[in-house]
Amino acid sequence: MNTPTDLGGLDAADPADRMSAYTALVIAGRVSTPVFLRGLASADADVREKSAEGLAETGDPAAADALADALSDPEPLVRGRAAQALAAIGDWRSLDALVRTIDDYPDVLHTPHTIATYVLIARGRDVLPSVAPLLDAPNPVTRQRALLVVQTLVSAMPEAGDWTTLWQSLGAYDPNSRDDAVRAACAAKWAQWISARCP
Repeated sequence: MNTPTDLGGLDAADPADRMSAYTALVIAGRVSTPVFLRGLASADADVREKSAEGLAETGDPAAADALADALSDPEPLVRGRAAQALAAIGDWRSLDALVRTIDDYPDVLHTPHTIATYVLIARGRDVLPSVAPLLDAPNPVTRQRALLVVQTLVSAMPEAGDWTTLWQSLGAYDPNSRDDAVRAACAAKWAQWISARCP
């Protein structure tokens, strides 16, 4: 019988045991939600991350509020997984969460992708109005990730035509440009183009 503090092995000392416990909990499905919710409150950041990931796998709407709270976690990996889980659940807060966490869980093998960029791209063109403001974000890496999402989604839009031609016509936006005024002007053109096609 589970106790109020039982983490189902997610807090085991051996990493292999933790992974085995995680796998068993995910396979069990939504009956594992209480364990994953307890894990979100753990002092161990790894447990919190795996708990958020588990909730993304099981997709239980009952976890939505706890996941929304986890968007304020001090650990970026936890925040990234929490946003992913909200998206998996289909919660109304998920789009904002993905935009907020676009830098929080990098895919080190596929820079500049993150969990959020993958999920945003999978959601389709409707995310573009929310992503476009990030083209003028203070951090150049954030801008690179926003451009990645924009380019991937816009390139799939029949009305966009050739990407390079469109990109040049809107000012040849460069996320790494040090000219703030030029970059902001290009970002504004993109925002206008997107708002006209993705209201």
